[in-house]
Amino acid sequence: METYWIVTLFHYQPTMAQKINLESMAISEFETLGVEEFSLTEPEVDEILGERSYSGGDLPQHVLDEVEEKIFCHPTTCRFFFLDENNANHFLNFVTRELLCEAQVEEILSQDWNVEWKKHYSPICVNEQLEIVPSWLQEHGSQSKEKIFIYPGMGFGTGSHETTFLCLKIFTEKILGTDVKTVLDFGSGSGILGLSVFKFYPEANIDFFDIDPEANKNCYQNAIINNLENSNFRLLLPDFREKLLPGYDLIFANILEGILIAERDALVSSLNSHGFLILSGLLNHQVDHIIKIYSFSGLQLMYQIQKGDWSALLFKKS
Repeated sequence: METYWIVTLFHYQPTMAQKINLESMAISEFETLGVEEFSLTEPEVDEILGERSYSGGDLPQHVLDEVEEKIFCHPTTCRFFFLDENNANHFLNFVTRELLCEAQVEEILSQDWNVEWKKHYSPICVNEQLEIVPSWLQEHGSQSKEKIFIYPGMGFGTGSHETTFLCLKIFTEKILGTDVKTVLDFGSGSGILGLSVFKFYPEANIDFFDIDPEANKNCYQNAIINNLENSNFRLLLPDFREKLLPGYDLIFANILEGILIAERDALVSSLNSHGFLILSGLLNHQVDHIIKIYSFSGLQLMYQIQKGDWSALLFKKS
């Protein structure tokens, strides 16, 4: 049975930029498998909800926003997962020395791991059109028109992050009803964005593009879970970038600001004459610069939305 190590940081209250930098360093220098964070205990959440009674993933958005607002005021507890004990201990030494925060390392078996991390995923209702459901909750009763089942591979989007949620909200509220035949999910990860398109446009042709072969594996796994393995899609890595189409009806790019800047010309040129581009992975303070440089490239800003510290943008070729 495989063994994992978890380094837990207690009462950690970084800025968003500091948090992103630490998580990037944990992945690149210490080979962490994944990160999870939480700020409120179950009793604290119950105190916020008071006498209001909700079940499963049925919390209204305004209540979720209320809980989220409380989270921002609390120190965060972060857990970093490692397959190698030395990497875990080196990371522990780094955070206690450089961040001066309380931390500990613990060892768990894979059986315990599977039970533990599943506790932190629950259905997420984007709106009346779409709900994101963990793959092990297939019997979950949803009030939304469609459900997308996702098995969260390490480091890939599950819909729990604000940027994924915002992309799907823009798609279901601003794109549905338009003519969508070709789609590019750029930096596709788990494939949640592109696969969600199939729920509403089953005849679409969708390209999933990512630099990580493991992302494509997770994407194909999620296609199977949703009975979409026979749909019209391609899983592409950088070596096959030339196979991308010359003009897409819709492009998702839920990645970091630096990559959005570096890939601007490629993304804009990959849109057809009436195509939509949804950008996310942006902190709120980064939005104005992205709007400026993409507008300069001939795109028209159609919609802007934010949730917490994160924003998403909808452009159209003009």
